Amino acid sequence: MFRSYFTVAAIALAATSTVGVGAAVVEKSLRGRVDTVASAIKHQHRVLQEEEEFTFLIADIQYEDGFTATSRKLQGNSGNKNPNRPERTMNVQDAEGMIYEIEAGSGDTAGTSSGSTVTLPDNAFMTPGTNKINLNGGGLKKKTKKEKKKRDLREDDSSTEMRRHLTAIGTKTVVAVRVIANGGAYNWKDEAGLSDDVFGTNGDAYNLKTGFEGCSHNQLIINPGGGDKGINDGVVTITVSTAATSGNDVNMRNDITAAINAQFGVTNPTQIADHWMYCLPPGVMNGIAYAFINSWMSVYSNEWCNYPSSQMHELGHNFGFDHSNEGTQDYGDQSGMMGSSYSEDEGPLMCFNAAKSWQTGWFNEKRVNMNIGGSEATDNCLETDITGQADYVAVDTTQTILVKMNRASSLGRDLFLMYNKKTGVNSGTAEGGNTVMVVEAGAEGTGYAESWLMGKLGAGQSQTFAGYLGDDRDLVITVLSIGDTAQVKIEFDGLCTNTIAPTPSPCENPNQKQVSVQIATDTYPAETSWTLKKVGSCAGQADLNLSSPTYSTANAVQAAFEQCVDKGQYEFTITDAYGDGMCCSYGAG
Repeated sequence: MFRSYFTVAAIALAATSTVGVGAAVVEKSLRGRVDTVASAIKHQHRVLQEEEEFTFLIADIQYEDGFTATSRKLQGNSGNKNPNRPERTMNVQDAEGMIYEIEAGSGDTAGTSSGSTVTLPDNAFMTPGTNKINLNGGGLKKKTKKEKKKRDLREDDSSTEMRRHLTAIGTKTVVAVRVIANGGAYNWKDEAGLSDDVFGTNGDAYNLKTGFEGCSHNQLIINPGGGDKGINDGVVTITVSTAATSGNDVNMRNDITAAINAQFGVTNPTQIADHWMYCLPPGVMNGIAYAFINSWMSVYSNEWCNYPSSQMHELGHNFGFDHSNEGTQDYGDQSGMMGSSYSEDEGPLMCFNAAKSWQTGWFNEKRVNMNIGGSEATDNCLETDITGQADYVAVDTTQTILVKMNRASSLGRDLFLMYNKKTGVNSGTAEGGNTVMVVEAGAEGTGYAESWLMGKLGAGQSQTFAGYLGDDRDLVITVLSIGDTAQVKIEFDGLCTNTIAPTPSPCENPNQKQVSVQIATDTYPAETSWTLKKVGSCAGQADLNLSSPTYSTANAVQAAFEQCVDKGQYEFTITDAYGDGMCCSYGAG
């Protein structure tokens, strides 16, 4: 039996038509017979065995709404979206990476959750001429944990591959595929040019590799894959007989996967590299690009395979990131790579918003989780300096880069905050540069969830989230100052005003600090003395040179000597007149 795991796909498409052309797609029974075999491509005539397991996939489809400037602008979940276009498609993926769309309305997929392993109903069938499955009124059968434990494990089992994609930390290998099809071909760059635009193999400054490595501060490394299979610099050209016609990307995608498996003698492309980028001929897909969530495949329309923002956006989906929205506009939060994509070869240089950055795990040691309404003082009142993520320094334990304002999921999504400093790897952020940005997201900031931009705050500005815990208590975020860092105050229910006031300084002069010296003497206390001299002071300046009193009580902790001195650097010298120190047979001083 095969073993599979869940993947969600987020797609930028303009239509959902599937055309069964090119290498012939044949009708097949899902329970043991093949009506015709008109193609030599394995996935188009394979008999699906009883109880064969699949990965359940949800394709979250966004529709193209035209271009503004050079960015991708797509319709959101509200507005003038065509009601005849589906919001989502349901799919299943087999162990060889072939993806089949489930016919809308053909059966029950409700309650099939992320991560589910399923089998198809007994009477399901493949719709003739397509890569679509009709459930014929049945429902997907979900595997129980007990059943999963009994399954035979294969060395190339997709569960091993899936776990490799669930994190954006570590070293990942990538292969980009130049696709030549029947009547069209990817034509933007040759293999060397595509490799340069993805990995910088010939000096390209900004690309998938440098983008992710810069934003993660080298916690995520992107390397060309497939070298052991003879793939040069992470790029291969694959030829398929599929027709390069509009809307045929679903068929073409499976044909590419089958060709890779056959050419390199594997049963799944993830045996060669962690992630694969399919660069399709122009006009085949009615959008820009799409990818499968927590998975290995991303698909691009021609030149969009070369632009770093679309590369990082789609690989971001592979790593489990959802879209960054603003208001009712999908992709509306343009502060980071999960918003709009841009037809630019060397930019824009930017990373990810606060919710996505929290999800990456890159800043785990530099983030604060406020459990709003909790018992700890920092749960309800936090005043701190926020460092821009581009200024991350691994060894600096004082930095705070992200703040999460946590609440129960039943009360709503959590808030996430960061200083969107416009510098370095984030110098090209397209929105909210040098402001404190607040976003809202679900899934506790650890899983696939859309985020919404809620606020962009400058120095002296504040934002109130009324009734944050569902009652009459408010959460207020105030930006006190902005410069190298942003000083931020986060206060719930006015609790910052109830905190203990700081201890006042004993020195009246604000330019002075108190020095306290306390000595434990030995049996001969009068032999012990000390001096405190300000570095750079001159002899005779009594106010800058302090000395100890005469100690007379043996084997005792002497009274502390305390005095206010000017701020600066001082030299402290302690002396034993007899020269034998303050210890041993003459007492423990």
